[in-house]
Amino acid sequence: KAAAEKKETAPKVAADKKAAAPVKQVTQGELSQLLVNVLGLSRFLPVSPSPEQCFGILMANRVVPAEGWIADKVVTKADLARIIVQCLKKQNEVKNPDDPKSWIDYLKSIGVPIDSIGEAVDNVDPLGEAVAPNVVTASSDPLRKRHKFNTTDETQYGVDMEGVTRVFSQLEFDSGEFRPVPVTQD
Repeated sequence: KAAAEKKETAPKVAADKKAAAPVKQVTQGELSQLLVNVLGLSRFLPVSPSPEQCFGILMANRVVPAEGWIADKVVTKADLARIIVQCLKKQNEVKNPDDPKSWIDYLKSIGVPIDSIGEAVDNVDPLGEAVAPNVVTASSDPLRKRHKFNTTDETQYGVDMEGVTRVFSQLEFDSGEFRPVPVTQD
């Protein structure tokens, strides 16, 4: 009889321990690093990107929680729903974007579970047309100082004066008309 009672209480104790086990709370900083890898944006970042670097590239790709990215904030279900819909590029299909419940309802309607972050992120595919933030390259050549007034993705119309200057300098030198400026004591 005592053995039977132990068998009956053993599953209850095990179930209570599972229920009482602390659930790991994921911060937005951790979620951003996960999303950068899943969306295929890690190629635009350094090897171990900071949460702020991840936030920057996610914002460039229009993936932002309602209150913005906050590194230490715990991810809520409403934040997760909004982020996942934005990762799927379906934010235009949400009926009321100002209502957090609309984001959750939309994911439920298309069959995306948001009970855990892992299940939700499993439904996200890499972005086909990822937007990279402007990349600044440093040059160690002191003679090469060129100022760009446009971003990397914009077309600047007009003549590239660096090439024109190089061609004219070469023509002057080849024709023998190249005269260096005389050095004066002034």
